[in-house]
Amino acid sequence: MKRLIALGMAITLGFSSICALVLLESRNRDRDQARKAAVNIVATISSDVARNFELYGLSLESVVDGLNLPGLMDLSPKVRQMILFDRAASAKDMGSIFTLNKSGIVILDSRTETPRGDNFASRDFFKVHQGTASAGVFVSTPWRMADGQYVIAISRRLSDANGDFIGVVAGTLRLDYFKKLFQRLEIDPTSSLVLAREDGSIIMRAPYKAELVGRDVSGTAVFKRISESPEGMFEMTAGLDGVKRMYVYQRIGELPLIVSFGQSLDAIHANWWHEVKIIGLLMLGLCATNVALIAFLARALKRRAKAEYDYAVMATIDSLTGLCNRRRFDEAIDLEWRRAQRGKHPISLLMVDADHFKNFNDQFGHQAGDVALKALADCIAAGARRASDLCGRFGGEELAVLLPETTVAEAMVVAETIQARVASLRTLQNGRPDSTPTLSIGVACLMPRTGLEPRDLIRAADDALYQAKAAGRDCCVAVAPQRTETEYLAA
Repeated sequence: MKRLIALGMAITLGFSSICALVLLESRNRDRDQARKAAVNIVATISSDVARNFELYGLSLESVVDGLNLPGLMDLSPKVRQMILFDRAASAKDMGSIFTLNKSGIVILDSRTETPRGDNFASRDFFKVHQGTASAGVFVSTPWRMADGQYVIAISRRLSDANGDFIGVVAGTLRLDYFKKLFQRLEIDPTSSLVLAREDGSIIMRAPYKAELVGRDVSGTAVFKRISESPEGMFEMTAGLDGVKRMYVYQRIGELPLIVSFGQSLDAIHANWWHEVKIIGLLMLGLCATNVALIAFLARALKRRAKAEYDYAVMATIDSLTGLCNRRRFDEAIDLEWRRAQRGKHPISLLMVDADHFKNFNDQFGHQAGDVALKALADCIAAGARRASDLCGRFGGEELAVLLPETTVAEAMVVAETIQARVASLRTLQNGRPDSTPTLSIGVACLMPRTGLEPRDLIRAADDALYQAKAAGRDCCVAVAPQRTETEYLAA
């Protein structure tokens, strides 16, 4: 029977292992596909942004070249506008292109022949060129224009023949360009596509959240990881929203921009979880018969074990009191006696008898007597609490408590505890005529040695019980005889 169960379990384990391997391979495949898709998305965004920024750069370069033409500022504003800004329209989503003097004031603007004289000296794209001659093409942090549009500036330094700073030429780019570019990609709501400056300022994010535009994320663990190399891939939990993602990132050419795509692992594994459910159901179907067989065999073994246990209980338990019967008691006292003899420790025995029990039976009937005896047995079992203590029905209304490794004083404590429980029970019965009888208890303790046997302990406890009855009943009497049976008979 056990071999059949083991075989069934082995088959179930085999099915489970095969399914686990299939699912693991499927999970790895989904992750690999997600990685490739993320790489393509990042490459596409990088290419599109790089191409448009190249156009913006050409527009700015055209303005710089135009500013170097002799006599340009002597021309009429209309002609000057045509010469400087004829390429501005070629840059998609480009705002205005303007020129700042060395104080940051707008002196030329592609949108109008008469600039309003706005001052951008406090903007980062002006300060960086003012302080660094080699800044090259600079991409600013986003800011909000008067019309509510978010823009960034792409700027170049203007220097005179000696290389001294004389101003900045800059073009604004509406963030709607990036927003529309990102929206063309159907990004899962739990994923994240981000375009950021290399210093950690967010320019655009999809799904779009206006409050994140311009936010500095340079201190986050994700951006610190991204800034370690020009491109790469890793998995990490985002600090902004707590979503664990697979990140693929890349720097856009020579621009100070980074595009990263963080795909939610939950989204990556969504189809895999669907496969898990399907394969799981198939596995359950394949294993159903096998599991049913194991369950049937287990129930059969359980019924058999229960039947054996019930038989053992019937053979050793007294059906009326619930204590062990005389047969079990004899086996236990013989076993504990030998154990005490080997360990050289004492063994005690309580002999307990219900006082005037025959008169109780005659007066109230045997059914009441059985109820009373059961109540007394419960008090005795509650008084002997150790796992090694054994309570049994010795015969008739006489009960016994075997206490291994127990001295006379300790045995007397148990006896008094039992009597106290009986007294409490009688108090609860409020002096009914059929109140539970009192108990007389004889306590004996022996140290097993050569010449002594278990029956000597029983006889000693019986002697103590008779003394308790002679003393008026409802009391405990202890003796500790050390005589052998031969000495006892001679006396």
